[in-house]
Amino acid sequence: MADVAGKGLFSVKTVCIVTGGSRGIGRSITVNFASKFPPGSLLIALSRDVEQLTVTKTLSTKANPAVLSVTHAFDQGTLDQQKYEKLFQDTLQGRRASDFQQAMIVHNAGSVGSEFCRNLTDVSQVSQYLNVNLAGLIALNAQFMQVFKDVPSKVAVNISSGAVNRPVASWGLYCSGKVFREMFMRTLALEQPNIRVLSYDPGPVDTKMFHTEGIQETKAEEHVQALRAMAKKLLAPDTTVDRLIAILEKNVFESGCHISYFDD
Repeated sequence: MADVAGKGLFSVKTVCIVTGGSRGIGRSITVNFASKFPPGSLLIALSRDVEQLTVTKTLSTKANPAVLSVTHAFDQGTLDQQKYEKLFQDTLQGRRASDFQQAMIVHNAGSVGSEFCRNLTDVSQVSQYLNVNLAGLIALNAQFMQVFKDVPSKVAVNISSGAVNRPVASWGLYCSGKVFREMFMRTLALEQPNIRVLSYDPGPVDTKMFHTEGIQETKAEEHVQALRAMAKKLLAPDTTVDRLIAILEKNVFESGCHISYFDD
């Protein structure tokens, strides 16, 4: 496998998959990454929202017509094994893994699912949350690793949160899920030291999720007040994605580590 440490991760022909690419941080990642990759690269944006994916594709193509942008309707919470197994066959559109020098996946899709721990009695509701945020990520990541196993360079980015460091009332599923994802990515980095693995905390970002699943749906009133105060100083999606791009371009991070937007 190629040693890519210290070399910019946007310098070679790449196939890049972005989950939750229909809006917010996911759309910004898709569009801004497209502008950085060299000609012949392929950007694949996944989401359940087909209509908003179309907007993402238009913006990505405008950002860099030399990079092919593909969108695909995909529900990460699905338990349909066949959909996972066919995903890359459908989205590569006749291309082969060997056509690329690098394969990258950005695990951005996720949800908050606010509820107090004592009230999580609905097994189907809990299971659905875990499917979307954990089981789906694990299965998709494994498919990615299998399909692109012979590509010289591989990169896995997990969009994390400051919630990995502290509990938040009524966000038990969210906080636990983010911790789980980080430990999973750290284990991946341990198992496969030839892969570049990063968990990136984007900070508080001005997204639909922040205002709906965050402020509107959070059950703990004290946390709602904290979110409202935070809303006065939110980052634009492009601002935090620029920081992520700079980290990947510099490419000196320890594989498996957690980096926040606010870190020096």
